[in-house]
Amino acid sequence: MNHRRLLIVVLVMSLASTFAACSGGNNGGNNLAETSTSNSSNNSSATTDHASGTKERFTVSYMDGIWDSAIPAPEGPAVTAINEKFNIDFKPQFIYMQEYPDKLAVAMAGGDLPDMIGLEGPDANFVRWATQGAFMPLNDIIKKYPTLSQIPQEIWDSVSVDGNIYAIPRWFPKKYGKRPVIRQDWLDNLGLKMPANYEELKQVLIAFTKEDPDQNGKDDTLGMGISSVGTGLLYGAAMSVGWDSGAWYYKNDKGQLIPGTITSQHKEEIQFLADLYQAGALSRDWAVAKQADVRNDFFSGKYGLYYEQPYDFNQKRFTGLRELQPAASLAVITPFAQEDGQSGYIASGKGFYQMIMLNGNLKDQPDKADRILGMLDYMSTFVPWERRNADNADFDWQNGGLGKGYEIKDGIPIDLPDKQDSRPKSYLIGRYWAPNEEAVQPQNLFTDPLAKQFVQDAVDTLKSVKFYKNPVDYITSPVAAEKGSELDQAFNDHVTRMIVGTEKMEKWDAAVKQYLDNGGQEIIDDVNKVLSEKNVTPGWE
Repeated sequence: MNHRRLLIVVLVMSLASTFAACSGGNNGGNNLAETSTSNSSNNSSATTDHASGTKERFTVSYMDGIWDSAIPAPEGPAVTAINEKFNIDFKPQFIYMQEYPDKLAVAMAGGDLPDMIGLEGPDANFVRWATQGAFMPLNDIIKKYPTLSQIPQEIWDSVSVDGNIYAIPRWFPKKYGKRPVIRQDWLDNLGLKMPANYEELKQVLIAFTKEDPDQNGKDDTLGMGISSVGTGLLYGAAMSVGWDSGAWYYKNDKGQLIPGTITSQHKEEIQFLADLYQAGALSRDWAVAKQADVRNDFFSGKYGLYYEQPYDFNQKRFTGLRELQPAASLAVITPFAQEDGQSGYIASGKGFYQMIMLNGNLKDQPDKADRILGMLDYMSTFVPWERRNADNADFDWQNGGLGKGYEIKDGIPIDLPDKQDSRPKSYLIGRYWAPNEEAVQPQNLFTDPLAKQFVQDAVDTLKSVKFYKNPVDYITSPVAAEKGSELDQAFNDHVTRMIVGTEKMEKWDAAVKQYLDNGGQEIIDDVNKVLSEKNVTPGWE
């Protein structure tokens, strides 16, 4: 998830969430609980029959981005199983997420779109392409599918443009997105306490760099890992909503909510990162580093702080770190107190991350569109924990079969390593629409001792943390859709130079003025106008 929504970035990523539409209802989650949890078996069977009901065999192509380095192959046991179950010839193409936007843009420009197109969220490109007719409107047919029809209306609004639904959203928890994770064992080794403010955190991360926190006698550690290639600043160091570049939390002197990117609080965060860079606690090449490489370095024991989510991850990374450093222990940092007395993290969007659109040409192929939506409905239907075993034919099939795609350890189903090509869920949705976040029970998803320790710590820590309802997640701003990306990139360039020291922090106000003068104020005006029209207000959850 987010999952962007999961990323703390300079406005280039944060504004992707500004293209969501106004909330239209808040009781959908309860309806989903009643339907999906209690009737998952019936729904799954009905959807499967519905998906493969017609005799015609369709070729179904699919293009999407993926964060995991283990990219599912275009052919294999899972693809064969999908073909047989749904009577299709499935042609999937997965691309590493940081490269995917460019690949998708090329496909769009060439007009050679697959039947199914994935996106991280309803960003400016989604709005533009939907307006141009690239995607099929889904309003009139969603009600046919037992699980999809129970998705809350406010989420459907988020993937709508001009009243038309253009995407099938993938569920994601609001509280279990990317959070700052620190090496607790390094703190213990150096006799340091958990940092509670930026000055303490800076001293901790410098100590992680200079004082041999892993006690191996080598100068081979750094304070924290960040990257920038293809994403803007990823993930930054927002230790509460007030410093989050993606949060519309503070107001200007006109009383307007403004993007976190241009606030004085975000400037403090950038100064913090610049201080770390000057002290040698950041990699010298962070600005050209890829996210996958930085993540791999964290799980190789190089960094003391990184961002990770306690849900929907590959536990192989945790196994690798544990085998390298058996004493490794991880902890989520409790959010720092802000100047207004509040503390908390931004909610990971509105309860979904990633979505799938259907090619606009499928409006003339209703049977094929129905087949695809039936597949997605089936793969989205929630399976309660007590039914996640080989006795449940649907669960067993989705996960590739016991002993082939998953195993049972201590009563818990666990994905087998490097068997993503055997699991149909690796190719279609992969996350059930849960009735509520508690039903997910992320601590039950993993067996690796370090992964379980991290997830349990995160669950325990986040129980007492507040989450900010980011108002821009609930509206769409045409002006932001038109002007946001270019402004974001320009501001991100300033931020990068400030961190590495080639542009003075004293230039911050000039960079903000440039942003505002070149269209940023128009975005602020439009966002606040739409928020008022839709009666959307910020708040804590």
